[in-house]
Amino acid sequence: MKKLVLSFLAICSIFTMTVSSNQVGANDFAGNESKYIKLCSSSSLKKSDKKTCEEFNEYLRKKNSNLKNEIKETKKELSDTNNDISQVSSKINTLNSEISSKESEINYLLSSIEKVKKDITKKEEQMKQRLYVMQTTYNSNWMLDFLFGAEDFTTFFSRLTSLNDITSYEKELVADLTKQKESLDSQKETLLNAKAALQSQKNTQLALQDKLIDLKASQQKNIADSQAEAKKVSAAQQKIDAALEQLMSQAPSGGGGSYVPGSSAKGNAIAQKALTKLGARYWWGAPGGGFGDGQGLDNPNAKYFDCSGFVAWAHRQSGVKIGRTTAAGYSRSGKAVTRAQLQPGDVITFSYGSGVAHIGIYIGGGSFVHAAGNGSGTRGQYANQCVKTSQLAGYWEKYVYNYRRLY
Repeated sequence: MKKLVLSFLAICSIFTMTVSSNQVGANDFAGNESKYIKLCSSSSLKKSDKKTCEEFNEYLRKKNSNLKNEIKETKKELSDTNNDISQVSSKINTLNSEISSKESEINYLLSSIEKVKKDITKKEEQMKQRLYVMQTTYNSNWMLDFLFGAEDFTTFFSRLTSLNDITSYEKELVADLTKQKESLDSQKETLLNAKAALQSQKNTQLALQDKLIDLKASQQKNIADSQAEAKKVSAAQQKIDAALEQLMSQAPSGGGGSYVPGSSAKGNAIAQKALTKLGARYWWGAPGGGFGDGQGLDNPNAKYFDCSGFVAWAHRQSGVKIGRTTAAGYSRSGKAVTRAQLQPGDVITFSYGSGVAHIGIYIGGGSFVHAAGNGSGTRGQYANQCVKTSQLAGYWEKYVYNYRRLY
């Protein structure tokens, strides 16, 4: 009994491991993108990998969307950074102007101080010379005649005082000049301090400018990296879309189907014209000789088609002028109809999880005709990738996106 229980547990464990290995999620995709891109873009994609690849394609779609949002947000931040750099540059220019103005004032004061210093030196020299002359001539006849030639004592004293007044005046003049110099020195000190403060502000702004320039470079790199990554993701999505489209196009047709006329003459004409190309091979970008340029739509003898080109050709050949676009483009064109309202000539679009990827033309009786192939990798080389009819049931019904009437 014990051995039986252990055997049962071992079987359950193996079963659990098997089931778990097939459950793949976003956490498994992250960091393993190359592995899944290789698997899901293979031209020999297996049905057993279809669900995993659809989930991986959805993971890539979300990743691409996130990258685009990051690019948009970083561009906004870059714009703000550029504005900040512009404002800082403007502040630096203003500070440079103010510093230049202070330097002009300082230079003017230095010139004034130098002039006052020269005046002081000159006055001091003159005073020294005058005192020297007075001392050397004090006992001369000139000095004696000047003093003792006074008529009375009052005049004598007045003349003696005048000599002292001359000396005092010159001393006061030198003192005034000295005060003027001290005042100019004080103004100079104030201006030097103001200039130093402005220079400090400028240095702060220059440091901020350097940081903003580094931030700008980092943001530009992030944008470039995200754009490159988004481009790679988009390219991978296109390859996977093509592989999934090939897988879906090669799905069992359900026995094909026959044309059943409807009530619309124009719709019947479109369906009948489409059925004239059964077996025509699939070629990406066709119909006609000018693959992808739309010129082949007017060629009744076109030999190759892709799914959307086939729809455009059938309409154009039936007198309905519609533009050449993708299956996704047609899914938004014309008028929406329901399954119950389907008439021959209406179009059916299909999606397998990552956007509209295929389109066909309804021919009545629950059937449709379509150009089935492997997207950009197909150039008419495969006989089984061609215009064919399929039942709108089972596999195909499961992936219907919508129904449109383009005429």
